[in-house]
Amino acid sequence: MSKWSFSKDIAISVILFLSISFLSFAGPGEDYKKKLDTQNSTRETTENVSSFSKVKSDLPSDSSVSAEKQRDERISAALSASQVGKKEEQILLLLDHKLSLWNKKEGRYIKFKEWQCGYGRNGLKAAELRKEGDGTTPKGAFPISFAFGFAEKENTKLPYRQIKKNSVWSDEKGSYNQWVESNRYVSGEQLWNYKICYEKALAIGFNQDPVVYGRGSAIFLHIKAPDTWESSGCVTVEKSSMEELLTLVNEKVSIMILQNEEEIKAY
Repeated sequence: MSKWSFSKDIAISVILFLSISFLSFAGPGEDYKKKLDTQNSTRETTENVSSFSKVKSDLPSDSSVSAEKQRDERISAALSASQVGKKEEQILLLLDHKLSLWNKKEGRYIKFKEWQCGYGRNGLKAAELRKEGDGTTPKGAFPISFAFGFAEKENTKLPYRQIKKNSVWSDEKGSYNQWVESNRYVSGEQLWNYKICYEKALAIGFNQDPVVYGRGSAIFLHIKAPDTWESSGCVTVEKSSMEELLTLVNEKVSIMILQNEEEIKAY
């Protein structure tokens, strides 16, 4: 064999080796491409199923919707059977940190809307056990007496009073738990000083009939303070909620402030 022929054989072998190596490492080939397409399709399907499952989990389950509906039906029946419910046309119901409006239609109460709310920093207390300044919100059922605020008038069906510089909710014995207009100093809630909370408010008829000195005064449903939901005894809501409430309630409305729905039957 000549030297040239031997070199030629070696060159051919090297070319064949490099070709095989290139096919192994440089190109996926048709079979590999099909396998890759299958894997991508499987991954997309898995991701779609996962996304659908997440959306589905964010939706309320049938059982939770059913439980809420059953609860509303129980509350509706209890309000309709209560003494307060029979004489009123609307009920504002405070349970936990939710305030809901119930309208009576053909003798049965139907929930219209619900809002987030706050109350006394020391919780709720039976009305007859409450003391002035104890930081609790009285439990019970009370009429909404009137609306008040700084505007000259409001879009509401309730009687309305405008706060003036000498407007005071008195805690003095002779005028305890009453709105007073006086040019002399009167001890009590100086309404003019509460530009945010009393911009729009409802007077709750707690400790009014009869008035018991020292049991508590100036219990309102008013706009929450900017930094807290808590109060010294009042019920608090967002400003937008108060604006809405003023347009929705009428003169035959009471508020029930309770810890649980079973207490409705007591009123």
